[in-house]
Amino acid sequence: MKEENELIITIVNKGQSDSVVSSAREAGATGGTILNGRGTFNQDNNSILGINLKAEKEIVFTIVPSSKKKKIMEQISNRVNLNLDGSGICFSLPINTLIAKTKNNKTLKK
Repeated sequence: MKEENELIITIVNKGQSDSVVSSAREAGATGGTILNGRGTFNQDNNSILGINLKAEKEIVFTIVPSSKKKKIMEQISNRVNLNLDGSGICFSLPINTLIAKTKNNKTLKK
């Protein structure tokens, strides 16, 4: 039976994505995908769930084996100080289906 995978999504303030990726690698991830984003919050209420928001964001997607998810998320949280107000959020989602081309040009389906 093949190991299940998870998608870790980390949303941080602009300039923090390199720290997210390097800390995830140190904990066992092989890399990540970085997207730039912009929050669309109401300027009068610049918080969601008690988290203060800044407009410019970086979103990091990291696919990891389920067995490494907790360690990687903890490493990310510690490195970018997710325990501080307004520093970001990190969460995971299960991957039910995955289709990708491998280096040797085979199609991977899970």
